[in-house]
Amino acid sequence: MSFQDILKDIHEDLAYVEEELQQYATFSKTVLGESSRRLVLAGGKRLRPAFVLLSGKFFNYDLERVGQLAVAIELIHMATLVHDDVIDGASLRRGLPTVRAEWGDPLALYTGDYLFARALAIISRYGNEQISRLLAAIGLRMCEGEIEQIATAGRIDLRVVEYLRRIKRKTALLFSACCWIGGIACGATAEEAGHLKKYGYYLGMAFQITDDLLDFVSSEQRCGKPVTSDLKQGIVTLPVIYALRDRRSGAKLKEILMKEDKQNSDWEEAFNLIRLSGALGTSWRLCDRYLQKARKELFYLPDLLPRRVMEAITDFIGLREY
Repeated sequence: MSFQDILKDIHEDLAYVEEELQQYATFSKTVLGESSRRLVLAGGKRLRPAFVLLSGKFFNYDLERVGQLAVAIELIHMATLVHDDVIDGASLRRGLPTVRAEWGDPLALYTGDYLFARALAIISRYGNEQISRLLAAIGLRMCEGEIEQIATAGRIDLRVVEYLRRIKRKTALLFSACCWIGGIACGATAEEAGHLKKYGYYLGMAFQITDDLLDFVSSEQRCGKPVTSDLKQGIVTLPVIYALRDRRSGAKLKEILMKEDKQNSDWEEAFNLIRLSGALGTSWRLCDRYLQKARKELFYLPDLLPRRVMEAITDFIGLREY
């Protein structure tokens, strides 16, 4: 089963979002329109707009109204991906050349800025001050998360709490915003929107942990981008933190990571030490705790189709391979 299978019940709604994304992304007749179009056509899970739509479906659902917010959220997400690729020097995403690989870093940065500006234009037309304030605050926190990742690059003394704070800012806050915004836009009470927001937060934490785990257990064919790349770029993720604590292999792993010039054999040994340390299993267990918390929040919501879809997504996150 794939995300597309799970989301089949909102396929037509997501098709509306996809069409609108293409319209907004290609509005410019300059090369920005071409680079933005490339991003949209590259596809993706569209999980964030799906959460906006699903959360709205519990209440007084209006596709055109809430669908525009779903489009804005995905444009913001796409903008962050383009900027991430520049920072990481990435050449592949979803199996295709990145914007920076095709057009260079300057145009990639402007493409991200352009998409973000398009999103702001949509949100401003919506006219809901609560939503505008929340997205502005989350935008700031997301930037802080990315800067924190850069600032802590190569730090092998990184603590679990620091890692969790980073992924909260990078990923979980936007997930929580998607769910809260979908509910608020369609008439949810503060209590109902609160449960949706918590669900999105817990799921976002689990999603990012699995994303970091996939760097060790998946393949480039499945992920559409090079794997085992985070650690090589100095990004210390949860499995690495746990592996460094391991009494059997932690000291050797630390020794390898502190080397100035690492050979391929060093990286291979480091990845083997991480896999053999039990760190992957410990990371999966923490991920599962977040998934359990997400499921509990859904029990406070009506037993309708969107809840069942969100339950299926929650189950899938813990099993995904891409």
